[in-house]
Amino acid sequence: MNKTVFLLLTLFTALNLSAQDKSIAGYIYNLDKKSVKTPMAFANVVWMGTQTGTVSDENGFFELNNPGNKHSRFVVSFVGYRTDTIIVTNWDKELEIVLKPVIELEEVKIEGKQVARSISSITPVNTEHISSDGLQRLACCSLAESFETTATIDVGYADAVSGAKKIKMLGLAGVYSQILTELVPSTRILSATFGLNYIPGPWISGISISKGTSSILDGYESITGQINIDLKQPENSEKLYAELFVNEHHRVEVNASSAFKLNDNLSTIVLVHASALKNKVDNNGDGFLDLPVGNLFIGSNRYYFNKNNKIRSRFGFEIMQEDRVGGQLDFNPKTDIGIADYYGISVKSSRFTIFEKAGFLLDPENNGSFAINANFIFHKTNSTFGLRDYDATQKSLNVKIRYKTELGRKNHKLMGGIDFLNDNFNQHIIDTIIDRNESVPGIFGEYTFSSKKITIISGLRFDYNNLFGSFFTPRLHVKYSISENATIRASAGKGYRTANVFPENIGLLASSRTFYFLEEFQMEKAWNYGINFTRKWFIDEIRKITFNIDFYRTDFQNQIVVDINRSAGAVYFYNLDGESFSNSFQTDLILTPANRFEITLAYRYNNVMVTMNQELINKPLVNPHKGLVTLHYSTKFEKWNFTVTTQFNGKSRLPYTKDNPEEYQLEESSPAFVILHAQILRKFSKWEIYLGAENLTNYKQENPILAADDPFGDYFDSSIVWGPVVGRSINFGLRLKIK
Repeated sequence: MNKTVFLLLTLFTALNLSAQDKSIAGYIYNLDKKSVKTPMAFANVVWMGTQTGTVSDENGFFELNNPGNKHSRFVVSFVGYRTDTIIVTNWDKELEIVLKPVIELEEVKIEGKQVARSISSITPVNTEHISSDGLQRLACCSLAESFETTATIDVGYADAVSGAKKIKMLGLAGVYSQILTELVPSTRILSATFGLNYIPGPWISGISISKGTSSILDGYESITGQINIDLKQPENSEKLYAELFVNEHHRVEVNASSAFKLNDNLSTIVLVHASALKNKVDNNGDGFLDLPVGNLFIGSNRYYFNKNNKIRSRFGFEIMQEDRVGGQLDFNPKTDIGIADYYGISVKSSRFTIFEKAGFLLDPENNGSFAINANFIFHKTNSTFGLRDYDATQKSLNVKIRYKTELGRKNHKLMGGIDFLNDNFNQHIIDTIIDRNESVPGIFGEYTFSSKKITIISGLRFDYNNLFGSFFTPRLHVKYSISENATIRASAGKGYRTANVFPENIGLLASSRTFYFLEEFQMEKAWNYGINFTRKWFIDEIRKITFNIDFYRTDFQNQIVVDINRSAGAVYFYNLDGESFSNSFQTDLILTPANRFEITLAYRYNNVMVTMNQELINKPLVNPHKGLVTLHYSTKFEKWNFTVTTQFNGKSRLPYTKDNPEEYQLEESSPAFVILHAQILRKFSKWEIYLGAENLTNYKQENPILAADDPFGDYFDSSIVWGPVVGRSINFGLRLKIK
């Protein structure tokens, strides 16, 4: 209660702050082929010679506070466009800035080179950006493989049979971090199982990773952070993009997209992904597939409508169909499901998404705009894990209406609105039917104060859940500019979520553990606090250094405990009775010591404790220590690109297995290990070709499946995975880009 009062007082105190600093404002555009102005969101606007600046919003609008009277020039930049320097002569005039594309001639230095990975010193929230250039430095196939060059996100397998990937942020499961696609919730409930594979890497134009509780505008579910995925846009993507990917396991993947204008106001893009693996791989000789076989198809059609920059809309749909089979080499899903001859898993999933995002500029003088966002998801899965059946259907509707405006002076902004979330979730596990129809209407407001030194974002929302009652969600973000190149940020806030124990713990179905549900579940809720310091040095036009250090703590007031430590043959689910917390420390150093040479160094430490069976213990399968080194070099004009990434992963506590027979017992902790990734990329005018290697050291977890010789016995367990299940993978790819 005291924490809520504190955040509310901070909100109302900020309303009384004022600033006398001058500011300049305006809109940033680019011109299409018919010379029609199109707003440019996320363009960088920075005072010349400093790191003091901002980014343009979705309407292309920016506002830049003057850090001192000596500054009268600022720089506007956007990837792929010429950097423009603006001289301020009239502080009261609203500007219109039109950026021009870079001319791609070999004798011209390309000014629009993307930064592969960066840590923003401008945004009030501690945010790390991975660009499309950064994503292409690894031969990644999907979102699941997109985090290998950052220490912020840990990626691993949920089990050694299904191929499901899982992530962790701040040492906690990925379900506590909100995953959005263009600021719309996308990976929830059923897609928590395989959803990381449902966003193809070549579709992604950039990823933003924010630590701590995010803005209340995006809902109440974010606890440890937010991952926002930006996809290719209809108005500025290639006319034709095509990519072919194959690896040494005979996995084949095809991605294609095409963007074009339908008329002066409407653009569209079609995106297609198809992948298949038919080859059966068993490198460790345990009789089980190291990778599930199957096929995946995803298609999307997205549109962008712009009417005189006053009415804008993004809408479209996406479909997905997947069929995957894993288990023993001789398992046949057509004949062996439901009988104890060969152990196998079979998962058939289909998904349909439709979305609409519309914005209306109502009050240009005060940048007042009205927006409505809506999306609907239908997701169905039919699966078998050995003798266990799990079928589920999800229907989710999310609608948000908001209005934002400036209050008198441009350094006071207010945003508010209402939203509605409905999850109709039906599950059938073995002989039990579990239905949930959850409806949550909410109201929210957020105030932003900004001056040359400080930015405060204070937000509060109220929601009513038909299953759990009403609750408040307060959140606060503060950014203070110590100097032009040094920034300190702090955040505090609360988050809530409804646990979905089966899709979020799908790996446990691939075991012989007995499931025990000890009580009725309550909502999960937690406080998150964090502090961050960022410092940048610009030695000259080429050499620069970014140093970042942060610390975050998450305190759970309630958590659905998944107790795999009480017995090797059971898993217990219950509400938290005691403490559960996470302390996460991370430091990053990004250097450009020479032209076209980049070095990234990172270290992360997690201390995650949870009360299981009345005892506070280190949470199993969480490695406290992680180190990262990435080296990248490109030749002149980026014709050749070389990238090497090395990861160090420390020991992690393993679940209790001492009540198993000795041959099926594990050590108390896993060993530390190092893995290495590398890639060579060659660029031509329209073509790119790459050769890469994942896990070049060929490190594999030894015997990832307990009792693989007796899969229908009492001791079978494929869910205790702490390291790579698959060894080295050599990848080859070919890209075609026609702009």
